[in-house]
Amino acid sequence: MSLKKVYEPYFKIGTSVSFWNMGSERAKQELKKHYSSITCENDMKPMFFLDEKANMENPEKYNLCPTLNFERAKPYLEFAKEAGIALRGHTLAWHNQTPFWFFKKDYSMDKEAPFADRETMLARLESYIKGVLEFVQTEYPGVIYAWDVVNEAMEENEEDCWRKKSLWYHTVGTDFVQYAFRFARKYADKDVKLFYNDYNTFMPFKRDNTCEKILKPLLEEGLIDGMGMQAHLVLNDSDLNDFEAALHTYGALGLEVQLTELDIHATDPSEEGMKNLADTYDALFRILVKAKKEGKANITCVTFWGMKDDESWLTGFRKEKSYPMLFGDDYKEKAAYYVVMDVPGEMK
Repeated sequence: MSLKKVYEPYFKIGTSVSFWNMGSERAKQELKKHYSSITCENDMKPMFFLDEKANMENPEKYNLCPTLNFERAKPYLEFAKEAGIALRGHTLAWHNQTPFWFFKKDYSMDKEAPFADRETMLARLESYIKGVLEFVQTEYPGVIYAWDVVNEAMEENEEDCWRKKSLWYHTVGTDFVQYAFRFARKYADKDVKLFYNDYNTFMPFKRDNTCEKILKPLLEEGLIDGMGMQAHLVLNDSDLNDFEAALHTYGALGLEVQLTELDIHATDPSEEGMKNLADTYDALFRILVKAKKEGKANITCVTFWGMKDDESWLTGFRKEKSYPMLFGDDYKEKAAYYVVMDVPGEMK
């Protein structure tokens, strides 16, 4: 049995993948065995699609229509097509991993240069989204089934929720979110689902701000299909009651819900520490299966952010060794793997 087979009655099981996975036959075997969805961890973000050299050489020609290069994405698209695994697109509009020159007048590399005006940036945003979607839908039709259209537009501040340090906020304003979704809806194939994606979306203040300022306005225009809860959790420091409440809140809006970047930061590799991790995964997946069965949330995919511990971004991000995944070194199944595999059968 495999993760994707066990959860087939409920939702897709996915994982993020990076360039080293695409170069590993063992990784590809594990992907085909366990996962029905994959997300490109980095290579489909704007910094890798924007052709810096070409845009710099002819800024007048490309001022409103930045030229793109898709070579970094092709190995993932080719693998997904060959393996018959659905691919999530991640991500079209994000303040991070988008080069600062993209927001500058004449694509200037001078950080002191003036920013492009609002109308220019909206034209660049539309052209970028159009170019990306037309490429994947023409060259790899049906491979990408969902897009994170906007990523992390909200700040972790209860009083002022918009991420004001974002250059999208600075050059366009808060309505860049609406425009990004309008452009994505305009150019996306009709069966491609459009998601808003963010972290710590189980925190009550962020949940409520996200619903009122992003999700409901997008729903009113018929622009959004789903909510992406990144779900970067911390062992013994993330409230699963809040998580369940948020899950139900997003579900009640009539949106699909996906856990898009699931991991649980854990620093104790001992048997006791890994049992604690397993217990938390067990509780989380029981919440997910229960919500799906009871109609509290239309969960359509749960994506782990990494295939195994030694590939996790968390060790670098947290600056301490993390053991957050279901698999350890050499894809060895951990206690967390076995409890996650058992949940569907125990909840029949």
